[in-house]
Amino acid sequence: MKNLLLMFFGGLFIVSMAAAPTDMNHATALSTYVEALNTHAWDRIAPHVAEDAVFIFTEDTFTGHTAAKAAFEKTFALIHDEHFSLHDIDWTVVTDDVAACRYEFRWKGLISGQEASGGGRGTTILRKAKDRWLITHEHLGPYPRK
Repeated sequence: MKNLLLMFFGGLFIVSMAAAPTDMNHATALSTYVEALNTHAWDRIAPHVAEDAVFIFTEDTFTGHTAAKAAFEKTFALIHDEHFSLHDIDWTVVTDDVAACRYEFRWKGLISGQEASGGGRGTTILRKAKDRWLITHEHLGPYPRK
């Protein structure tokens, strides 16, 4: 969907995208996905995720929208006001149909009312389907032990 709704309310600009525009490249698609993650709303995240996507997190592996939705919503319920970000993104493979990158991720929010934060290393693979870049694989893990 190519519509971008820009609203001004109470001094804040709110950008809302129902789905990723078809003219996005892989890097913009990843950035838009992270913006959707920070809404904490699966209906905003799902359009950026392939139906058969695989998410590998510390606690388990989640395949498909139903499993991913449950995993994301569990995290959103645990970490309130979470902000997730990617840093030092390195695109290791980019073709016309597939792109892969590695990065550091960071998060911060409230757990049981207390400030908390963390981070680690991640890998994301996107694939182009019907002229749209979608997350097809994501692996988030801790920093290496020193």
